Amino acid sequence: MSLPAVLTLAYHAREPHPREVPLEAVYRDLEAPPPTGRPHVVLNMVQTLDGAVAVEGKAWQIGSEVDHYLFRTLRGWADAVLCGAGTLRQNDIVAVTHPHLQAARAAAGRPANPAAFVVSGRAEFSDAVLRKRFFAHREFASVVITTELSRAADRRRVEEAGAEVWVVPADASGEVDLEATLGLLADRGFGRVLAEGGPATNRRLVEAQVLDELFLTVSPQVAGVPARPGILVGILGGAQVGLALISEFQYRDPTLREWYLRFAVAR
Repeated sequence: MSLPAVLTLAYHAREPHPREVPLEAVYRDLEAPPPTGRPHVVLNMVQTLDGAVAVEGKAWQIGSEVDHYLFRTLRGWADAVLCGAGTLRQNDIVAVTHPHLQAARAAAGRPANPAAFVVSGRAEFSDAVLRKRFFAHREFASVVITTELSRAADRRRVEEAGAEVWVVPADASGEVDLEATLGLLADRGFGRVLAEGGPATNRRLVEAQVLDELFLTVSPQVAGVPARPGILVGILGGAQVGLALISEFQYRDPTLREWYLRFAVAR
């Protein structure tokens, strides 16, 4: 499909609406909140009307090319992309943004692309995973954040594959302590973090009460996959957090409709 020139801004809590907004401007100039001791953390997800967040294990099959475009635009805002090890094993992580945003970032003295971080309690990856582009790509920094529970041999394999290794404390379940991770990111100058999955890592961000915003694309398709807890129940924990709508964009053509929602997350 060809990308549309504009999207419809149906609602915004602080801006005039409804109105048409050039696609290139959507999510382009997000505000950067002042430091609070940890980065500003936003989560980007996509779901079908019946709540599926992946089809055959892959989220990218749900959203259209417009969703994929906005996905890369959010990367242009971020200093760091954060994912769980399951996402890397199931798919791959290539943290690049649009060429025009790469140029704008470089002109502002920022790296052309955000750094990519994978959290893994033990840093155990198969040879096939260690050959993925997350490790081999040279257009962005790749870091595996693990715990003292990981073996030195596994940490060396990660480094030999092309990624840095950072060690942080483990939480009570033996997973990477996400609060410690975010504190380390803040100390090293990463003030804007974009979380990209998977569902288990996203849920842990909610449970740690470190999630600030949710960007959610809703596709009108029905996946018809076996019932699993979706975003509101399985990840946001039902009533554990409150969502305040910041903006709603819409895309409509004769063959496709999609909604792009941005929420503030309140504990």
